[in-house]
Amino acid sequence: MGASNIILLLVTDLMLQSRIREQAKRLGYQTVVVESSEAAHAALAGGPALAFVDLQEDAIDWKETVAAARDRGVPVLAFGRHTDARLLRSAREAGCDRAVARSTLVEELPQLVARHRRCTVWSA
Repeated sequence: MGASNIILLLVTDLMLQSRIREQAKRLGYQTVVVESSEAAHAALAGGPALAFVDLQEDAIDWKETVAAARDRGVPVLAFGRHTDARLLRSAREAGCDRAVARSTLVEELPQLVARHRRCTVWSA
């Protein structure tokens, strides 16, 4: 694990937050939920170990947030609707370390969080 044990969640879906929090806790991480771009930038300044970004989240300028995370060396895992392949591709092009369909995130959550402990950058 890196210097930080914080995982930043730019996710307002309470069910998904709960799933991510549960898995993160099992692996020794704490989670911090942010619901705006301003809050995300403030939290990124603390150097979290990882950030999860919901690409469909209206209150967050995800491209700006991803750029800020990349500037600080924070890996970003983005997710969105499986029907929006263009958005997922756009997230990868914007600098997300991984962009997956929401269903993939839910199915592979334990592996995705655990993988961060071994590697800070994923292949897309």
